[in-house]
Amino acid sequence: MQKIKKIFLLFKGNSLTNQIVIIIAAIMLVPLVALMYDIFFASRTDKVIFLDKEQRLAALVKSTNNEFSRTLETKWSGPEDIPSTMLTSEFNRVIEPQVPANSGVRFGLYVTRTEQITVLGFLHNYRNLSQEEEALREKEIFATTKLGLIATEMGDEPLFRISGSWDDQVVEYFSPIVLNGKVVAVMWAGERLNPFFYQNDYFRILLRYFTFGVLALVMIGSLIIIRNITTGVDRLKQGLQSMEENIHHLLPEMSGELGQVARAVNRMAVGLIEKERLEDQLKQSEHLIALGRLATGVAHELRNPIGIIKTLVELMKEEYSQVSGIEEFTKAIDEQVDRQNMEIQELLDFGRPSKVSIKECSINDLIKGVLSFSAAMLRKQSVKVELQLDKKLSRILGDTEKLKQVFVNIIVNAAEAMPSGGKLVIITKEIDDMVIIIFSDSGEGIPAEETLKVFDPFYTTKSTGTGLGLSISYQNIQLHGGTINVKSELNKGSTFIINLPLIPQFCDRSDLLDTKNSGN
Repeated sequence: MQKIKKIFLLFKGNSLTNQIVIIIAAIMLVPLVALMYDIFFASRTDKVIFLDKEQRLAALVKSTNNEFSRTLETKWSGPEDIPSTMLTSEFNRVIEPQVPANSGVRFGLYVTRTEQITVLGFLHNYRNLSQEEEALREKEIFATTKLGLIATEMGDEPLFRISGSWDDQVVEYFSPIVLNGKVVAVMWAGERLNPFFYQNDYFRILLRYFTFGVLALVMIGSLIIIRNITTGVDRLKQGLQSMEENIHHLLPEMSGELGQVARAVNRMAVGLIEKERLEDQLKQSEHLIALGRLATGVAHELRNPIGIIKTLVELMKEEYSQVSGIEEFTKAIDEQVDRQNMEIQELLDFGRPSKVSIKECSINDLIKGVLSFSAAMLRKQSVKVELQLDKKLSRILGDTEKLKQVFVNIIVNAAEAMPSGGKLVIITKEIDDMVIIIFSDSGEGIPAEETLKVFDPFYTTKSTGTGLGLSISYQNIQLHGGTINVKSELNKGSTFIINLPLIPQFCDRSDLLDTKNSGN
């Protein structure tokens, strides 16, 4: 039992390919053993049977040949050739008494000089034949035995052979008749093999070829299976190595069980990617919260002195209005104060977003509304807008002003990314209870290493601007429970993708529909 367990553990410890090879080898061993048995044992049985037939026929022909030869030597000693009639008559005299005692044995005499044969006895059950039938029979026998007769005459040695068709085989023993040192005739005896024997031999040959064919098919099939498995395993291994370097590199599609494994690994990888994305979003949110608190504190600290400056400017306008040139200076100060107030407001909007004012709205209508007051700017920039809006798009619950702010930021950025003109494609569609808005421009694009930073606060590639536009857009989309992502390729354009969830139709929450901007 312990040995069997060790063998099993050893087998289990092998690679999958080796296990398959071992199993196939074990399966192939059975027909191989049967084939070896047939070759080494069954063929030996055949040899024993043939040897027995040969010995029996050889003894019969040799005894008859000796008697026949002695009789001829006493009757003919002349230098000329012995007459064929004498050979035939003497053959009949010697053989005819032996035919009844050797049923199933056919005796024959071939006269070399005249190429005539004489046949006595039958291989099969026989009947009396007419002269025409006998002549036809002798002609057929001569055709089947001619090669053996000529070979015996030329070789001057006895010959044993098998003739006939696969379903009617005959064993024959040929012996030359030598008179005065010359072969004058060939005597032979033939016996039919048992039909079971040669049919069994025929089927054994068929079985042998069939076994060889099965072995060949099994071998070819095994090689194909092993090749497919090893190829699939190699693809999995290479895919896993690539995935180890880059989790976004998914395994290729495959069929069968390996395909199921690949799909399971891909699902796990997608889950890990989503987990990383959510962790990045969490980190970015925490980062935004920290920066928001800082921005709010800074904005408050800046707003007080800016307010004092603005008040002083108003006093200067009233008290020093008679001073020449004072209006020019106060106007310049007002402009700078207003500018600073605008940037402080952006900081406050970023650091302390206002509460969401939710009401039912149409994304398509919001986009058209934003485009209506952005049309002049887009025409000036030579930007052509292509709308692909889903007419069946569901209405959502959202803060229209915050969503408009997001759309304006993206459209303005797209226009600025196409200083020489270009194309802006806006697509809306609905998939799995999500409204998807896509803004795709043909502008300068963003380098791959920069795409992860575009939503960071204060990050900008412009010479002017606070870098808070996309950060506020990111924040506004998050307030709606959605996501915003960017895909970009340098010199080929950028694509912003916004996903906003739908409120289920059966959810009756009228308290969310704050049309008065009450702050709920």
